[in-house]
Amino acid sequence: MINIPEKYDQEKEFTIQYDVSELLQTDLSDNLKSRLMNLGNPTVRRFVALFPIQGKVRISVIRDSLNSIKDILPENLFEETKSEVREICDDYKWRNSKEGKLILQIEDWIKEARLCVATDFPSEHIYIGRSFIEPVSLIVGGYVKELRTKAMIESCLNNVNPPIAIEYRISVCD
Repeated sequence: MINIPEKYDQEKEFTIQYDVSELLQTDLSDNLKSRLMNLGNPTVRRFVALFPIQGKVRISVIRDSLNSIKDILPENLFEETKSEVREICDDYKWRNSKEGKLILQIEDWIKEARLCVATDFPSEHIYIGRSFIEPVSLIVGGYVKELRTKAMIESCLNNVNPPIAIEYRISVCD
């Protein structure tokens, strides 16, 4: 006999379950901000005011501002600031790329779809995620007790207007 919760957990582990948007940096760390602000330098304060990045920002403005404080900061503080700025700028570029925008749209859809499944089908073992191999993907899998329930879940999720085609991996178990 198949152990459904165990099989479900194994299959779920092969999909991306975390929200990638939570990993994207838009702001300097609180510790770094505090250390920079404590210098009391107006040029450094203007630099810190650029964060968090909001809306359409030109990366060149941030890099120019970073270069303008290079001689003001101790070397180790500048290197730490430069490292955080590089990560923020890389995340900003990715977030605004075609692939990044689509993945974030998929992630938003996944949040809504998980809520739908948890509310409407609380006793079913359903996971929703993306593929590690092909991140621009949408996978819905798991186990249900009846074929009718499988069809209802698929219909419900298709009606939530997925941004890309859903790969269904839902099995009916006895």
